[in-house]
Amino acid sequence: MSLRILIPTLLLTFTLMATLIGYGVIRADLTEDIEQQSLRYMNIELSKLQSLIEPLLAKKDARAIKSLTAFKASELDNKAMLIVNEKNIIVASTNQQELLNYWQSSKLKINPDFVDKTISTTRSYTKISTDKKLLDGYINLCVRDLSKGLRSFSCGFLYYQIDLDYRQKQARIWLTKQSLYIALGSGFAALLLVLILHFRVTRRVIQIKSVLDLWSKGERSVQIKLSGKDEINHIGYLINALVRQFASDERSLIFNQQVNDAIIQSANYAIIATDTKGVITTFNSSAEKMLGYDKFELIDKETPALFHHLSEVISRSKVLSEELGFTVEPGFETFVARARKGEIDESNWTYIHKDGHEIPIHLSVTALYDSLGHIYGFLGISYDISQQLAAEEKLEQLAYFDQLTQLPNRMLYNDRLNQTITLAERNKSQFSIFFIDLDKFKFVNDTFGHEVGDKLLIKVAEIITNCIRKSDTVARLGGDEFTVILPGSDSHYDKIAVGLVAEKIIQRLSETLIIDDHKLNIGASIGIAIYPQDGLEISTLNKHADMAMYQAKDQGRSQHCFFDSKLDNTPDSTMANTD
Repeated sequence: MSLRILIPTLLLTFTLMATLIGYGVIRADLTEDIEQQSLRYMNIELSKLQSLIEPLLAKKDARAIKSLTAFKASELDNKAMLIVNEKNIIVASTNQQELLNYWQSSKLKINPDFVDKTISTTRSYTKISTDKKLLDGYINLCVRDLSKGLRSFSCGFLYYQIDLDYRQKQARIWLTKQSLYIALGSGFAALLLVLILHFRVTRRVIQIKSVLDLWSKGERSVQIKLSGKDEINHIGYLINALVRQFASDERSLIFNQQVNDAIIQSANYAIIATDTKGVITTFNSSAEKMLGYDKFELIDKETPALFHHLSEVISRSKVLSEELGFTVEPGFETFVARARKGEIDESNWTYIHKDGHEIPIHLSVTALYDSLGHIYGFLGISYDISQQLAAEEKLEQLAYFDQLTQLPNRMLYNDRLNQTITLAERNKSQFSIFFIDLDKFKFVNDTFGHEVGDKLLIKVAEIITNCIRKSDTVARLGGDEFTVILPGSDSHYDKIAVGLVAEKIIQRLSETLIIDDHKLNIGASIGIAIYPQDGLEISTLNKHADMAMYQAKDQGRSQHCFFDSKLDNTPDSTMANTD
């Protein structure tokens, strides 16, 4: 229902309901109100008639009294009126048949008690009949009787009867008419209001609505044009201004959105946005290329958990729970727990491509906020770090491994030796280190060239590695010097077994080695230091192993020698290469 019909209908309905309620309330109290009003009227009328009739009786003006009685008889609510003289004879009546009769013989139900009271007093008396249809009134009529003296009066009475039933019917008729007039007036007012609303309000509101409908369909060029200078016209002006501003903001927003979309789609980073529940809302072209999915397969359907190993997510959730101090459930919360706290989560993850292969990535997750500061989603920006990890691995290889033999270099050897000392100290165990120096390597290098020398070093590294356990460490310190770390398993250390390992290495290196069709015969001298008796620190153990190696060389080469504390009294040896 339109407003132009609704508002007048509501007004009409309200008025009619108020009229009906008022009619009911007034009708309920009408009988009592009419009775009270009639009682007041009776008393006033009795006093008025008394003042009119008494002078006429004194003058014995029968004609005037008759005229007055006839006039009262013409009143519609007058039921009866009697004028009785001091001899109880009816001298005037609205019923001519009762004239000159005693009032006691009247068909009217005149109350003798009220008559007696009325004649003996100066006040009036009234009484409503038991059926509430009649109202009786009594008042004395006294005339000075000169025959009996100046102060002597002869008194009769006036009996006046009002038709209460007629009065109540008339009142109800009046009330009904007034209610009908109000209802008709309300209907007319409603109709008039319909017309006023149509011409002054509804028609212009419809015009505003039609323009707003066009705006909602994207038509921004239309304007609201209204006549007048009232509030509706002002509203139309304000709406025009708002829509102009909205259109301007919309153009800016569309432009910015297009720019943002172009940036997102052309970015080299994989950009994935989600709602607060983890459902993907944005999946740019770089993400499609990285993961092999089409965005339409994922948007509004999947969560980023699709690209991750469950075991990795579970492991990361445990770490986060410890760091943040509350339980982080494995799943989407693992990725956004920090972002929910207003932080930017920077971490490395492993993506799983659609075809199953793994992609190491760096992922940055941040929360997206609306104008009220509430989180409405999350943004994840990631990039492939395969090359970065490969470069780091290459740098690590360069920093910690010998580039010729691919064995640990001096730096990594010292680090592993430090770890072995820490473990042995904790477990109260022993271990040994070998310092290995090749015999006759300088001769090979000088005779056959550095290329053959390098190939020989690679072969030596392979031989030594094959002679020890996988848990042991072989390192090249430089030149033709190699080291071996042999961890022990408990406090009991088998020195003989260590010596056998050294002899095995010496035996293998003493065999004829063929490098580029050259038959080469070399050997090795090995110095052995044992933790903890030969030293507790890296420098001490290295120094003592080096001394023992030179002792082996001094004893004829191609043999091994355990460090003896007596060697520490000799001048310090160096770790220079000596054939």
